Amino acid sequence: MSNKIFIITVFIGNIAFGGVLPKIDLQGTIHTKSTNSFRAKVSKKLFEHGLDKKIAKANVDNVLLHDDALNELMTQNILKNIPLLKDEDILNFITHSALRKKTVDLSSYATLVSLVQKHAAAFIDKDLISQIEQTSIENEKLKSMKVFV
Repeated sequence: MSNKIFIITVFIGNIAFGGVLPKIDLQGTIHTKSTNSFRAKVSKKLFEHGLDKKIAKANVDNVLLHDDALNELMTQNILKNIPLLKDEDILNFITHSALRKKTVDLSSYATLVSLVQKHAAAFIDKDLISQIEQTSIENEKLKSMKVFV
């Protein structure tokens, strides 16, 4: 009986005091998301390498071929399909490419092979080649879907 009274009391309390609880500040949430964007992460790494913030942002804009959302999807796909790579490896690869002003297309097979060779320090065998090839195909599909959406 006491459990029922407790549950009813909690239920009525939630209904009565639900309007008194503070609302979530959406501006703070939006600002937090924008500062953690893909381009912002790479820009921050470039800034850590000694570039001016504006120059770092301009380099990132010139190097990355796709928008943040698509690059983030492709990065997640790479991390899922090629488990020996870490998020930091991809960010370092893009940072070094931006320092050399080389464009980065995360759906390109050649880019993925280069990424694995430089940051995984692993021998590339047939299984790894097939993982890279499959990831490249999936990222190409993501890129083509992004055009139509």
